[in-house]
Amino acid sequence: MATNPAGKGTKTIGINMKMDMATELEKRAASMQLSTGAYCKIILGDWLDSGKKLQLKES
Repeated sequence: MATNPAGKGTKTIGINMKMDMATELEKRAASMQLSTGAYCKIILGDWLDSGKKLQLKES
């Protein structure tokens, strides 16, 4: 059985997204000297803490 490198009480998730969005996230993370995963964790955490509802729209 493998252990999660982040520790107990954590879960690793993965997502697929369009290349242009992924590239933008990588660029923003690099500008802050963060990994892409750390950057995503920060922005998703801020959004969840805000309590705002996500507006789903077709593009």
